[in-house]
Amino acid sequence: MTTFATVDAPACVLGEGPIWSDRDDALYWVDVVAKLIFRFRPSGGEVAIRELPFAPSAIVPRKTGGLLLVTKKGMAILDSFEGALQSIAVPLIDFTREVFNDAACDQAGRLWIGTRDINAREAKGRLYRIDADFDVTVHAEGLVISNGIAWSPDGRTMYHVDSRPGRIDAYDYDPDRGAISARRVFLDYDQPGTAGHPDGCTVDAEGGLWVAEVEGARLARYTPDGRLDREVPLPVSKPTSVMFGGPGLRTLFATSMQFRLSQSELAEQHLAGRLFALDVGVAGLPEPLFAGTRPAVPAVEIGANAPRATSGGTR
Repeated sequence: MTTFATVDAPACVLGEGPIWSDRDDALYWVDVVAKLIFRFRPSGGEVAIRELPFAPSAIVPRKTGGLLLVTKKGMAILDSFEGALQSIAVPLIDFTREVFNDAACDQAGRLWIGTRDINAREAKGRLYRIDADFDVTVHAEGLVISNGIAWSPDGRTMYHVDSRPGRIDAYDYDPDRGAISARRVFLDYDQPGTAGHPDGCTVDAEGGLWVAEVEGARLARYTPDGRLDREVPLPVSKPTSVMFGGPGLRTLFATSMQFRLSQSELAEQHLAGRLFALDVGVAGLPEPLFAGTRPAVPAVEIGANAPRATSGGTR
């Protein structure tokens, strides 16, 4: 049976978007509802927390240093975790009908990011690619809640989650052109063996797809042919996303949420919203950095509170 530890960081209302940076020796994640970003360095055990003026959706380390912050209705550059937020204009996207959700970079550093219907009910979401020059193109439509994005170890297959109705699609991926084709259903959550709804995902070094299953109280590993290979139960009903990190990328981190749990459920699930650290016996893949530097349109500095640090670690 897989054992777990919890990182000594505050519980999130809606924890999401864990991403590991080898360069920073750190795991980043966000609390969408509380408007926070976190940084955890396992080597020293420190957790830093930064308050934001807007609801974050994802945080992505940049190849040139610093971070790209994706908010529900925009983007901003941080030259460092402690640095000023510099807002970026995002063309093409109508934030009155859709908002950003999960994001991930391909091996060339292109950012893929999905949106969801602003009310999370209708199929208005899209899948976008944002290149290093911040050029934005649409590559898929008709999504309700776009979520996890991940690639096979050879970069030739891209997985993409639509949490509602509950489906993971697979695409053929051209890593040279950054193009997707041959969309097909990889996993339908109406079929036996699945649980809850799929959310965030990541791929391990052996090609297994790890999925956080909201309402399923588990993390699940699926083989490249869509077969359930392993399930890791958690003491929370709503795990939200997964990411390998730490030394040798041997730790699987999993975020979770308290959002829309009743008082009785919160009492039963006292670890809801916490960040979990698990040894699942397999290593992950290095997470690519966003290749973008700065857009041609000048960035505008926006206000935000300074970060604070807490002593951390796992327990």
